[in-house]
Amino acid sequence: MLKENLNLKYWNNFYKKKNLVIQPSKFATYCQKVLKGYKGIVYDIGCGNGRDVIFFNKKKIYCIGIDKSPQAIFKSKKKFLPYKNHFKNENFCKFFFKQLKVANFSIYSRFSLHSISYVNEKKLLDSLINQANLEYLFIESRTLDDELYGIGKRVGKHEFISTHYRRFIDPLILKQKLKKYFNIIYFRKSKGFAKFKKEDPCILRIIAKKKLI
Repeated sequence: MLKENLNLKYWNNFYKKKNLVIQPSKFATYCQKVLKGYKGIVYDIGCGNGRDVIFFNKKKIYCIGIDKSPQAIFKSKKKFLPYKNHFKNENFCKFFFKQLKVANFSIYSRFSLHSISYVNEKKLLDSLINQANLEYLFIESRTLDDELYGIGKRVGKHEFISTHYRRFIDPLILKQKLKKYFNIIYFRKSKGFAKFKKEDPCILRIIAKKKLI
């Protein structure tokens, strides 16, 4: 819990000071091609500045952004006023504990999985697996080969705190966790996915579709 609390404080301060980026991420534009014509709901978990939420909705893909940071949600609602009802200030790890009373839905997780602990990752995945109407998972995350790996104080296996908490993902282990319940449609680790200024982290991308049981 302490790890996530550190992140909450960091991101509240971050969004309080920073102007929102409007351009969608490269991952969103990639996923949009897969989701073209999708009739369900896409939940952007850890939506941050909300840019991908807005992008999907403008592409006629109904998307709701969830973020634990009150400041992130406040600024998103203010910046994107016509879409203010598409943002929820909640802990996405707990949001899916109960069965959602919605039709088909999918999860979009960009740079959020590596922000939570092993314990909360398990809780999140377990709750998603038990959701009857879940269809797709779209995941983009930092990996063990990330240039920031090892920076800061080590607080666990592949876990470090510098300015905030990060847990670097082992792609093969995550794939193993998912493939019992999901068909892996796309799986790739590479640089070039999420360049930002001088940073070019080694990123994992996964697209998976839940198996019919």
